[in-house]
Order: sequence, then C-alpha cells, then structure tokens
Amino acid sequence: MTPRARLILILAGIFVLLTIISLLRSRRLKEEYALVWVAVALAFIAAPIFSDQLDLIAYALGVEYPPALYFGLGFVGILLMIFQVSRTISRFSDQIRVLTQEVAILRHRLDQLEPPPDAAEHDPT
Repeated sequence: MTPRARLILILAGIFVLLTIISLLRSRRLKEEYALVWVAVALAFIAAPIFSDQLDLIAYALGVEYPPALYFGLGFVGILLMIFQVSRTISRFSDQIRVLTQEVAILRHRLDQLEPPPDAAEHDPT
C-alpha cells in the first residue's frame, strides 16, 4: 500500500471517529450503535498501519490475494450490522404492537367511563 493511500485511509478513519463522537455528544446516535461505528473507524485507522501484518495473515490463511480477505471481513461486518438493525426493528415492532393494544384498551375504558362529547349534546334529558 502506498504511503498516500495509507494516509487517506487513516484520515478517513479519524473523520469517521470524530463524526461518531460528535453524534454521540449531541445525542443523535445511541451508544449501542456507536460501538459498531467506533470499531469501523478504528479498523480504518489500524488497517493501513498494520497492512503488512494483515497481508501475512491472509497468506497464512491461504488467501492468495490479501485484499480479498479485507473485502470478506468487510462483508461479514456489514452482515453483522444488518443483523443488529434487523433485531432492533423487530424489537421496536413488538413494542409498538403492545403499546397500540394498550392505548386501544385505555381508550375503550375511557369511553365507558365518559360518553363522547357528541353524545352529550344529543341527549334529550
């Protein structure tokens, strides 16, 4: 890897890390999601620094083209992130369903205690 490419990747990692910290401080990103993005930023910073060692690991694993290992690891990382988001969506979907049912029950109980305002206007008594 050329020194220029290493510098660009390190700067990209630092930019991502600073962006994550900024989003955390302004409470626009939750901590549970920030951990994944901090890991991505650290990988961006560490990969160019340790690229020679990563190439040796790739050859030791039998990967003849080391960037293929990087691509594979990135692909697995993206799949893990998608899995985490899917889990979160499923959990929120269940919570929304339960909350909707509770609101419907409470609205029904309230209607039984107090008649709707329109019914009081048309009551002949």
